[in-house]
Amino acid sequence: MKYLFLYLTIITFLFSKTIEIPQNNNVLNNLTFKEIEYLKNKKNILMCVDPNWMPLEKIENNKHIGMAAEYIKVIEKLLNIPILLVKTKTWTETLEFAKSRKCDIISLLLLTEQRAKYLDFPTAYLNIPLVIVTKMQEVYISEFSSLTKEIGIVKGYAFKEFLKKKHPNLNLVDVKNVQEGLQKVKEGKLFAFIDTVPTTGYYIQKKYFGELKISGNFDEILQLGIGTRNDEPILKDIFNKAISKISTEEHQSILNKWVAVKYEAKVDYLLIFRWIGLITLIFASILFIIMGVNKKLNKEIRKRLIIEKKLKDYVKLVDENIITSFTDLDGKIKAVSKAFCKVSKYSKRELIGKSHSIIKSKDNNKKVYAQLWESLNNNKKWEGELKNKAKDGSIYWVRILISPTFDENNKKIGYTSLQENITVKKRLEELSVTDELTQLYNKRFFNELLPKVINAAKRKDEYITFAMFDIDYFKLYNDTYGHLKGDEVLKKVSLTVKNSLHRADDYCFRLGGEEFGILFKDGKEGKAKAFIEKIKSTIENLKIEHKENTTSPYVTASFGVITLKASCIQDLEDLYKQTDKLLYEAKEKGRNKVCSN
Repeated sequence: MKYLFLYLTIITFLFSKTIEIPQNNNVLNNLTFKEIEYLKNKKNILMCVDPNWMPLEKIENNKHIGMAAEYIKVIEKLLNIPILLVKTKTWTETLEFAKSRKCDIISLLLLTEQRAKYLDFPTAYLNIPLVIVTKMQEVYISEFSSLTKEIGIVKGYAFKEFLKKKHPNLNLVDVKNVQEGLQKVKEGKLFAFIDTVPTTGYYIQKKYFGELKISGNFDEILQLGIGTRNDEPILKDIFNKAISKISTEEHQSILNKWVAVKYEAKVDYLLIFRWIGLITLIFASILFIIMGVNKKLNKEIRKRLIIEKKLKDYVKLVDENIITSFTDLDGKIKAVSKAFCKVSKYSKRELIGKSHSIIKSKDNNKKVYAQLWESLNNNKKWEGELKNKAKDGSIYWVRILISPTFDENNKKIGYTSLQENITVKKRLEELSVTDELTQLYNKRFFNELLPKVINAAKRKDEYITFAMFDIDYFKLYNDTYGHLKGDEVLKKVSLTVKNSLHRADDYCFRLGGEEFGILFKDGKEGKAKAFIEKIKSTIENLKIEHKENTTSPYVTASFGVITLKASCIQDLEDLYKQTDKLLYEAKEKGRNKVCSN
């Protein structure tokens, strides 16, 4: 019953998809003066056709016959101008004639990007499904992604391009014409052949009845119409007006003549073989299949049900465990996986239609986003690490791959992201470079980062400022107030200094005990010292009581600061020693001071 439903659907489609047009055939009254003058001067229109594509069209005895020929006769009458046939031997030659302007129009073809370089395309007048033809013993084909056997297709036919895009695994082989393709299927030289319903049905009933059958259909519907030379664009407007005047009755009459009549049931089977068409072929094929391959079909159905279940399970597994999202070109979320919702703590309803910035953390470097959009705008992939913010305010990290997404016409329609949750990894990294008590960077990270910052500054010919500071009389503070209070001081001073550093490349370190370091770029000597003086005052303004501090009733700090052009720094150990020396000098001068080079 699957075959019966498929084929009846196809035939129904042919009858239902004709163009619905108001029945007023007075085309010449709708033409502009310029269009009328063009036709008057033109005198006749030269037409190229597919010489062998029945029942759609054919050149036979130097005449154009078939469904397209019937439409051309109607248009010729509507425009009151002769449309003359230019004979070609192959479809490839027809396209070459159109390119070299040996003809003004092609009677029936499909719009493609390549053909649009030399043709304009008025409104299509036929909508026809694509089907696949095999030997009788082959089973119904519903899935094309795993089909790797050789399949014939007429050389130069445009639907080959979009079939390859949608089904890249199809092994398509060029043949000269429909007859050659079907003959090779019969002989076993090709597994299958692809063409339109009317064409394959016409030749099967005429020559291959009982040997070949239609074994499946594609979702693609061919919208076929006239192609007009684009160096004379007025032709497109003229033919659009003519096509719009073809009445529903005329459409139906052409279909009845070339398709529908052939489906009328007859008792005389000899006449059926010659005239009835696809419907009789379909029923005969169904009976043959039921009798000959029923067991094989049932086995295939069971196999496909198992595959379908596995596929659903796989899709569910991906949805629940892979963090994915799809956005349009404006960054609006169109789809997300369950895993995305789980990590972001938003529901799908809360995410769909919102900008991806809903989960964006302010801590991300703006340069990262600039690089990201530069890649995507150039239709390239971007991969990197981003810090995101969940609905409850918690932070999570992802390793993300973002790719542009294209439709079947290779037009960019949005972006797809594939993400990996690396929050645990990033937290471990942070722990390895962070001082546990103060949450500042530790001495290990200082030793790793310092040469990198200096080398980066050398490339840009920038200044580097390195400052070291101690909390004054910290040992006495611990002796007086206890170590727990001492730890609280270290935390408060660290937070104050950290909040004073606002740029992405400003760093603060706990180098050991009560000793700290500050590192930043772009600092000139006077400006850098003033900045450190401000930090020194901020520490004292915390007003943390320190009875044993002889310079102030509060906790204070002493600073050594050195500012140099990065290109002048040769020895990192020497830089550390010079800064430490200046810190010692600040202590010698009474503490709560800043000494600089």
